[in-house]
Amino acid sequence: MNIKATIKRNQSVVFCYVIAIALFVGFSIYMPGFASLSHIRTVFLESALIGIVAVGQTLVIITGGIDLSVAWMMTIGAYMVSNLVGSSNANLVWGIPLMLVVTFGLGAINGFCISYLRVPAIVMTLGMNIILQGALVAITQGSPGQSAPEFLLKLGQDNLFGIPYLVIIWIILTVVIMLMLFKMKYGRKLFAIGNNATVAKYSGIKVNNTVILSYAISGVTAGIAGALLAGKVGSCYLAMGDTYQFQSIAAVAIGGTSMLGGKGNYLGTVAGSLTITILLGILVALNLPYGVQKMAYGLIVLVSVIISVTRSEKV
Repeated sequence: MNIKATIKRNQSVVFCYVIAIALFVGFSIYMPGFASLSHIRTVFLESALIGIVAVGQTLVIITGGIDLSVAWMMTIGAYMVSNLVGSSNANLVWGIPLMLVVTFGLGAINGFCISYLRVPAIVMTLGMNIILQGALVAITQGSPGQSAPEFLLKLGQDNLFGIPYLVIIWIILTVVIMLMLFKMKYGRKLFAIGNNATVAKYSGIKVNNTVILSYAISGVTAGIAGALLAGKVGSCYLAMGDTYQFQSIAAVAIGGTSMLGGKGNYLGTVAGSLTITILLGILVALNLPYGVQKMAYGLIVLVSVIISVTRSEKV
């Protein structure tokens, strides 16, 4: 394999990793404690959660859509494996599959309304997010959730040979999604739909079914991330997934996936997740006022999306 050709073909992904490394190394020189092992571990833990949510977000955006329901899909997943299961590991045998089925179904509803009823993706998924928020607040009466089961606490907080279980799960999902994108027909269908859904339809691709599956997978990965977040923090609470809504989108955009669809690589999303986490860490380390941090973060998201769209239009 020609290494130069491979790098050129994936230059946006390589560039994103270079940016992430440069940010980390540069700020570590300015603030040496930034490069401590404990902080590096924190960076990968936070990046893993963003990256897991962004698995489904990447698939959806490649089709030319977007999923704004991941925030409360995460919260639903967290509450289902905490409140329904309680502290019993034994109940996870049915609790986790039930959560996966529910989040898959909710994601599929998004996909069905977008593909068959032609509801704009941004409207449908934002509406679903609000519906899930209202439903969960009504069911819980606004009360915080129970403690996460011991098994989830282990996955969210413990290590295997020094590597956090969260990061291991992220690595496994990365391998799976890369195989799906570049070694399976499903991946080729996604890119075809993102480039031109009409042409894809006349090429024999079942566009609607593929779109539905993509949103269903997005629901599942958000639910998984929510369950793991509950394990990481020890319990669940309302709106716990809110920060991950735009972080997942920003990670995808920064990673080089076209916000217009038809082009993308999850390895870029991995780099985008790391970049977002490092940038947020820098903002906190600079001890900037909270409002300034939010403004800077919003500006980063906006600029990354603009760059993604501009780059796509030039291709």
